Amino acid sequence: MIYSTPKLLALSLILGLTGCSQMPSYEKPQTDLPQTIGEIQQAPGLVIPATEQAWWLQFDDANLQVLLDKALERNADFNIAQQHLFQARAALTQGRAERLPSLQVQGGLGRQQTSDNAFPQGQGAEFSSYNLDGLISYEVDFWGRVHSNQVRLNAEYEAMQSDTEALRLSVTSAVATRYFNLRALDQMVSIARNTVSSRQQNLQLRQRQYELGRLTQLAVQQAEVELTRVEIELINLEQQRDVQRHALSLLVGDTPAQMVKASQAEAGNDEFTNTEIPALHSDLASELLMRRPDIQAAEQRLIAANANIGVARAALFPKLSLNGLIGVNSDSLDNLFDGDSSRWQVQAGLTAPIFNAGSLRAQVQISEAEQQIMLNQYQQTLRQAFAEALDALNMHKRSARQLDVQKRQVVALRSTLDLAQKRFDSGYSSYLEVLDAQRTLFDAEVAMVATKRNYLNASIELYKALGGHWQA
Repeated sequence: MIYSTPKLLALSLILGLTGCSQMPSYEKPQTDLPQTIGEIQQAPGLVIPATEQAWWLQFDDANLQVLLDKALERNADFNIAQQHLFQARAALTQGRAERLPSLQVQGGLGRQQTSDNAFPQGQGAEFSSYNLDGLISYEVDFWGRVHSNQVRLNAEYEAMQSDTEALRLSVTSAVATRYFNLRALDQMVSIARNTVSSRQQNLQLRQRQYELGRLTQLAVQQAEVELTRVEIELINLEQQRDVQRHALSLLVGDTPAQMVKASQAEAGNDEFTNTEIPALHSDLASELLMRRPDIQAAEQRLIAANANIGVARAALFPKLSLNGLIGVNSDSLDNLFDGDSSRWQVQAGLTAPIFNAGSLRAQVQISEAEQQIMLNQYQQTLRQAFAEALDALNMHKRSARQLDVQKRQVVALRSTLDLAQKRFDSGYSSYLEVLDAQRTLFDAEVAMVATKRNYLNASIELYKALGGHWQA
């Protein structure tokens, strides 16, 4: 049966209106998160940044900003992720094209000789042929295959965007962590160098006292042992600092030559332990975790898997397509565009699966299983996010308390060393007390820097665990 154009359009409209999508309705998974992750008291802590403000600006460090700008421009992993995002965007554009009719233009010219011996005999002729036609085709999305595929592609693109944001957050937090590790090691090296210098002066003084008969050889040897202990520690700290510099250079995309230059650079004069963070006194709502890019990516992949079930189910049903042709055809180029040269054709095509050995139904089962996998991955990602936020918050609290205690300890140990030195100079105690006080103070000063580093790194981890911001 041949339908006229108006009838075909009416038929397609009716089918489109009465069509039935095979995509399951998406329901956001339920979570059992508590209302809050925890509370940060009104002690020095973290600031709540606005959503449009980069989290690292809270540290107010120009050098860190320069490194992060370089990392986001040069980091290979981040650049690769952006290319993947471009690919996903192109795939989304391809998917959108399926929702609209496709239009093509074809033209041709030729000349041919037909056979006199072919049926009907004696009718052979030589003639030219010219044509110019427009072809249009359209799939009636009766079962929602095109729509389901569009939802899938859109969700995959959104997931890729979230993956890119997650990588951005990972790169920036890694750079900030490496940077503060390097600054901490710079100060540890500075402490060790100053201590070595004072130990050398102390050894020279003890040697003169020994020569004057005021000290034993044992006291001189003890002073030398203490000097070598700090010298060994200095070598270890310098090695750790070089490794940290190279790791930071790799993160920000430095060339090998730039890495060598960075490893030869000297540290600045500002003390790492003076780095401050603005205060925060706020409950951290668990709902803020939902803004983490990895959680958003996991949910988008769940949405994509749900839509893919609709694509697989729609393949079980007949597929209706509409095709049309309109153009001109003539044996002479001169009258190609005359009214009598026009031609048109409209047809509807229906294809339906009859036998495929269960392949299509198996694809539906595969899609349904994939949807369950994505659901479990989403729930696991959410649980992991809560654990990371809880760990970072606890680390932030404890390192802040420990830093306060260690500051008091260093003050007390400096006083202890001063008293031990005065007692020794007055002859009330042995030199062993001075050595013990020196050793304890050096260890405490290095430990205080390490705790400050842990405190800042915990702050970075908390920013990262909450997706880089706190705003709802």
